Amino acid sequence: MNAADAVRILEKVKDKPFFLGVGFHKPHDPFHAPKKYFDLFPPESIQLHRQPTNRTEDLELAIPSQKPIFAKFTDQERMEFKRAYLACTAFMDAQVGKILDKLTELDLWDNTIVIFASEHGYHLGEHAWWNKVTVFEQGARSPLIAWVPGITKAGTSTSSLIEFIDLYPTLADLCELDLPHEMDGESFAPILKDPKHPGKTTAYTQVVRGPLMGRSVRTDQWRYTEWDFGREGKELYAHPQDPIEYHNLANKPDLAKIQQHLKILLNSNFPAE
Repeated sequence: MNAADAVRILEKVKDKPFFLGVGFHKPHDPFHAPKKYFDLFPPESIQLHRQPTNRTEDLELAIPSQKPIFAKFTDQERMEFKRAYLACTAFMDAQVGKILDKLTELDLWDNTIVIFASEHGYHLGEHAWWNKVTVFEQGARSPLIAWVPGITKAGTSTSSLIEFIDLYPTLADLCELDLPHEMDGESFAPILKDPKHPGKTTAYTQVVRGPLMGRSVRTDQWRYTEWDFGREGKELYAHPQDPIEYHNLANKPDLAKIQQHLKILLNSNFPAE
């Protein structure tokens, strides 16, 4: 479904209860968008990410095996890649805007819940990677914006942890619907009502590298990752001091107790070996 389809459907269902799920391909590759969206980002305005010289070397499995391809990029190619990604993002934003404008035209904001979400994050040079499929913060964290009439306030934000599995129980909660069965996720409606609400204590991400698994747990202060149950390496990053996770603290003896606690949290969500 594209924006034009969504607008047509809104016209038809505006006077009765509806659920409308709209997905956009962009900014997924190929990075094609109308020229006017590229014009929003002149080449001279693009700033490339520079990694710190004192960073920890990434574990072999932390980044997919295609990394050497991106290592061959020139700064010109990096600029063009980032510019194209930004142009596609702006193009997608414009499509979302068409739907939101229609909500305004139809006077639906006072009785319509709107949730904007992305399926994953993306690297634009962080960890020398230009893609997705990592459990680093850049790959695991994604945009999430919610509007709930009478509850949310425009311009507010939260640092509370939320997972994709929380979306369904949240919508059911807000719409006062009974869940059909027990859910692994939990409603984040309390966070929408009070952005300072602590919410859940952990969020989990996993990725595969061939037959091996990378498992990661995020708390408000740490990210802990194991590759192949720790046999292929461990990662420990402090948040918010190290937001892009460049300094692996897994070998710090003074953090052993913290790492052991995070390992317990990790194993509580993923099956043990």
